[in-house]
Amino acid sequence: MILAALLAVLAGAPTKPPPPLACPPGLEKHGDEPFQGYEVWCEKKDVAGNGRREGPSRLYYDDGGLWQEAVWKDGKRDGPFVEYHRNGVKAREGRYAADAMEGPWTFRRDSGLLEEEAEFRAGVPHGRFVAYGPSGRKLTEGQRCLGAPCGLWRTWSDDGRLEGEVRYETPVVVP
Repeated sequence: MILAALLAVLAGAPTKPPPPLACPPGLEKHGDEPFQGYEVWCEKKDVAGNGRREGPSRLYYDDGGLWQEAVWKDGKRDGPFVEYHRNGVKAREGRYAADAMEGPWTFRRDSGLLEEEAEFRAGVPHGRFVAYGPSGRKLTEGQRCLGAPCGLWRTWSDDGRLEGEVRYETPVVVP
C-alpha cells in the first residue's frame, strides 16, 4: 500500500481524489463518483421538463483518476475545461463557449512539458500557435487565421537554430 502511494507520487499522480462534486443551488447532481461510476454532473430542467447539463461536471478514468473537468450552460460546454493525463498532469486546458473552443489553450505532454499553445475562435484555430519539442524547446511559431496559416511562421531545429521562415497570405472572406 505504501509502495503504491509512493509510486503514484513519483509518477505525478494525484495522491487523493478531488472532493465530491458540489452542484450550485437549484441544480441536481447526477451520475456517480468513482468507484460507483465514472461521471458526475449537475443538471437543471429545460422548459420542456427535460434534464440539461448545467454547471460543473467530471469524468474519471477506469482507475478512479480524474480525466476531465468541465462547466456546462444550457446543455453545452461553456466555461473552463481541463483534461488530465492518467498520471494526473494536465493534458489540455482552455475554455469553451457554446461547445466550441475559445481563446487560448495549452496542450501538455504527460511529463508536464508544453506541447502546443494555440488560440481558437468559435472552435476554429485563430491566432497565435506555438509547437514545442519533447525537450521543451520551441519548434514552430506562427499565426492562424480562420484555421489557415497566415503571416510569418518560423521553424527551429531541436538544438534551437532557426531553420526557416515562410510568410503566408492572410485569408480574405468575401460574402
